[in-house]
Amino acid sequence: MADKKIRSVAKTFSWRLFIFIYWVIFGYIYTGTFVGAGILGIGSIIPLFFYYFHERIWNKVKWGTN
Repeated sequence: MADKKIRSVAKTFSWRLFIFIYWVIFGYIYTGTFVGAGILGIGSIIPLFFYYFHERIWNKVKWGTN
């Protein structure tokens, strides 16, 4: 049973939101500035597109499913 495209989009955005929040908090703790935190946060958004296509490709792979 493969996910619908909208489910993949929702999973992608929820995962990236979680990672964005993590990197902003980590960036602020590490750099002590909101500018550094923002750069790390924005940098964590770009892989969102790669994850989406990765998820869609894996939905076509039947290996390991029932």
